Amino acid sequence: MSSIEFGSRMSTGNGIDSFSSTVRESRERIKESDESSASGETKTFGEFLQKIAQEANQAQLVADHKMQEVAAGRNKDLHGAVLAMEKADVQFRLLTQVRNKVLEAYREIMRMQV
Repeated sequence: MSSIEFGSRMSTGNGIDSFSSTVRESRERIKESDESSASGETKTFGEFLQKIAQEANQAQLVADHKMQEVAAGRNKDLHGAVLAMEKADVQFRLLTQVRNKVLEAYREIMRMQV
């Protein structure tokens, strides 16, 4: 019977190190978008939503491609494919929650009496 060691680092380069690099990249993108908006480029909420939807779609396409590669036997990186699927799932859930909050806010505004 094999044992599981908690707290040990994975030697594949994926896992926590990959997650922290993803968080770091996200922070850099936010800084860049803040700097671009400070330089005079104003972004609308619609453009923001469109960008989130495009990123979620791109992540889903990448995950689908990686899973097809693994299923066809051309790539042995199952761990990377599963991580790509999880990333796409998280981005899709974020997009869904943003949509739900926007609809909820819209309905609340429509219920207001003038």
